[in-house]
Amino acid sequence: MLGTFFIEIALVFFTLFTRKLNKTIKLGIAMLMCLAIFQAAEYGICEFWSLNDVVWAKLGFTAITLLPPLGLHLVYSIAGRKVDWLVWLSYIAAAVWIGVFVFGTLMKGAVCEGNYVIFHIPEPHEGWYYLYYDSLLIIAMSTAFMMSKTEQVKRVKIALQSLVVGYLAFIVPSIAFTTFDTYHGVDSPLPSIMCGFAVLLALILTFRVLPYSSRRR
Repeated sequence: MLGTFFIEIALVFFTLFTRKLNKTIKLGIAMLMCLAIFQAAEYGICEFWSLNDVVWAKLGFTAITLLPPLGLHLVYSIAGRKVDWLVWLSYIAAAVWIGVFVFGTLMKGAVCEGNYVIFHIPEPHEGWYYLYYDSLLIIAMSTAFMMSKTEQVKRVKIALQSLVVGYLAFIVPSIAFTTFDTYHGVDSPLPSIMCGFAVLLALILTFRVLPYSSRRR
């Protein structure tokens, strides 16, 4: 967790010092920061016993809840498309979930299990949250793929296709891990597992997506 945090923070600073700031780069940095914050929250749950695990869990879920709308927004920005109702709706949905997690009692806490952290969210709310999360991931990937098919600028096409690969790089291993893992229970370790593999997305985002996102060389 700590190692992943430092990698993602290093990628943030690398991007800040090597890329000219524009909307696309800022969105990419925001995604990297959200991934790093979640890793910091997981480490806090496992190591900082003096602090409330619910506080760390709420901080972590605030960060990862922002990732799907940021990713969709990034797709539109790379493609040079005007933000439409779909992006705004995704941000509104994220704001609702963040409000529920931060100000409500839905987040019951978290437990460190060594390889991952298990977050306690009662059903059926956990299922609804995964529906929100997975739906936006699928929409972002589908939108990026479709926009890449009609994109005329080769660099931008590469950036959009690389973003799809970046998503698959952490989604597929996460699904495989949870499919063959022997863990069973009401609470799922999936968010922790996905954000662990999401360092692959962070690397692809930094070295493949953002460098090709500009229409100028």
